[in-house]
Amino acid sequence: MKSVQAIERWITAIESSKQEACAKEQQIKAIVDLWKFADLYDQGTTITQKGELQLEDSDGRIDKISVATSDLFLTPKENAISKILSEIETEFSELGDRYRALYNVEFRNPEANFDAAEILKLKSEIISGIKGEVILYKYVERIRKLPSSEFRIVNRDFRILECSYEDIQSAIDQNYLLQSDQRQWLVIVLSAVDNNCRSFLIDETIKTAAFSSGFEKIFLFDFYTSEIIELNINAKAWTAIKGVPLVASGVA
Repeated sequence: MKSVQAIERWITAIESSKQEACAKEQQIKAIVDLWKFADLYDQGTTITQKGELQLEDSDGRIDKISVATSDLFLTPKENAISKILSEIETEFSELGDRYRALYNVEFRNPEANFDAAEILKLKSEIISGIKGEVILYKYVERIRKLPSSEFRIVNRDFRILECSYEDIQSAIDQNYLLQSDQRQWLVIVLSAVDNNCRSFLIDETIKTAAFSSGFEKIFLFDFYTSEIIELNINAKAWTAIKGVPLVASGVA
């Protein structure tokens, strides 16, 4: 992996340049994104300032790969937590007055993103907490019960944003190949901070379905959880798209 000192020199050079502030910020972010991705992908990887990964194979040969990074800003959707709480409210309301109260659910910070199975586990935890069951809680920190004339559940700040197949394909469609015979990868970067959420709900089709693209490899990379998902690609798109100029952010 390229030394921290080299990365710091690149960033210092960008900061001292005469570029616009937004251009500097974009270039620095691209370097940091690629640096972290490369370190997680293969600690023996070297990166260059031009957005190139250098991988060494078992025979000691260096394979150079051009890598573009692209931020994924998701279309605002309903908070997945809100949907779960609404379902629970409906279920408990049908049980009569026994559980009638206001429940304030506080969550722990998740260490990873959610899939459909984990969402069901989260829902089950909330139900168990309201019922006062003694279980091992992974997501629920505490539930505060307050008097109320109706059954209600509130959650102040835990937001799970859904990431769908369509979101990923749209991001891929905005990135094109360089006019080069060099191997080319695309890293789509997810950021909970940029998307104003605490975690993501990763649609199952993202991990199973194929995406249309000419890139040799495409990765969905969550910067904060350090999760890397290599996407399946429809290889037929390669010859049709090769040679179109790249408009992704990349690393300058």
